[in-house]
Amino acid sequence: MSLTNLRKFLILFLIITVASCTKRDAPLPDNQVEFEVNEQGLAETTNDITLKLKLSRAADRDIPVTISVTPTTGVEYNTDYTIAPVLTGNNIVATILSGSSETSFILTKSMGALFYGDDQIIFKIISSGSPVTIGTQSQLTLKFSEIVSAGTTMTTNGGGASYGNKVFIDLSANNQVAVSRTKWDLGFYTSSSEWRVTLNSSTAMMARQLDKNDLNAVTALDTTGLSNELVFSQTNPVITSLPYIDYPDGNLNRTAIAAISATASENKVYIINRGTGIGVPAPLRGWKKIRIIRSTNGYVLQHADIAATSFVSMEIPKDEKYFFKYVSFENGLLTVEPEAKKWDIAWTYFSNVTNFGNGEVPYNFQDVVLQNRNVQIAKVLIATKLYADFTANDIATQTFVTTQTGIGFDWRSGGGPTSAPAVRTDRYYIIKDGDNNYYKLKFTSLTQAGERGYPAFEYALIKKG
Repeated sequence: MSLTNLRKFLILFLIITVASCTKRDAPLPDNQVEFEVNEQGLAETTNDITLKLKLSRAADRDIPVTISVTPTTGVEYNTDYTIAPVLTGNNIVATILSGSSETSFILTKSMGALFYGDDQIIFKIISSGSPVTIGTQSQLTLKFSEIVSAGTTMTTNGGGASYGNKVFIDLSANNQVAVSRTKWDLGFYTSSSEWRVTLNSSTAMMARQLDKNDLNAVTALDTTGLSNELVFSQTNPVITSLPYIDYPDGNLNRTAIAAISATASENKVYIINRGTGIGVPAPLRGWKKIRIIRSTNGYVLQHADIAATSFVSMEIPKDEKYFFKYVSFENGLLTVEPEAKKWDIAWTYFSNVTNFGNGEVPYNFQDVVLQNRNVQIAKVLIATKLYADFTANDIATQTFVTTQTGIGFDWRSGGGPTSAPAVRTDRYYIIKDGDNNYYKLKFTSLTQAGERGYPAFEYALIKKG
């Protein structure tokens, strides 16, 4: 090899080596710990609250975090409140476990404790284990009263790429409640004179009415042929399956289960396909048979496995504080969504519909955002008004909708076989909550540290109710 060619080879080798080392050794951004939000409120009627810390990404070792606790004068630990884990001096020492990206601690009011409207506790992160550093949202103020948040940023705890949680978000309280989406099966409408029952739309659940009134008279023979129709199919969806899901706009007149009649003999038996669970591949949740009638103060649910010759019966009382009360076939009556005025929007995996040209068919969608029944939403394009410029004066010109899919999957694009999903940056939303507070909200990310199931958004109060 000539000297000239040797020099060229050495230069090329050096360039490739430096480039590859730079790419391989490029440091990740700091992994930071901070509070999930900067302010929360504990209403007079609420006894405890869970306060969360989060990392930018999952830790590869246990990370101890020390938080100072500073209450206002007159608010005393043990006398007025307790914290788990217990205080060490005036500090909490919490640990974010290896492989996790968050931890939490719980504050509980003491029995008989009284608080004034300006009582509060300030929590501040004062140290964290290496290599984690302290982020910008290092302080959280807990007020012993309901708050109307001025807005913040929030990352939704959807449970990762398998979309394991349905997450209920209360904008005015800076709060989110994540619930495993396989926790329940049926929702019972409780807040009015209507008698309606919904399916768990986050598990691809379906229901078909039979012309029978006796649950024990239904056998496996009644399911013949249903496995091809009473099921979601992403590859071969059929129009005839549409009546067996709750229509996605939330209209209670379009549920798979008919209104529960005051005349017991009119309430038929339903075959239920419980859909799929959480995981890849998603496990099948099996089949049930159910019948629902009215009681003096609510509903009576009868349910059993398809081949069973007896059934379980349970009562679901109405409760005006909630829109729905929920039942699990395994665990009975339980709480899923918060009280009616304590959530505004929910992020979830969802039983939606789509049209491939021959009519609407049931179809599973990821990253759907639903709105509560007392919430109104308007969409604003930035070509019309920039997010930063939108004020209370612009509210009157907006068109608000009350269907639960007012946001739906409109906030993201793509996601089909030919394109990856992404946040639509040309739009944002105006949200009027159940207390007539108006917020503007825009989505900022579809992922956290590259993982789906953790969408982020920011929002700001533009008019207080």
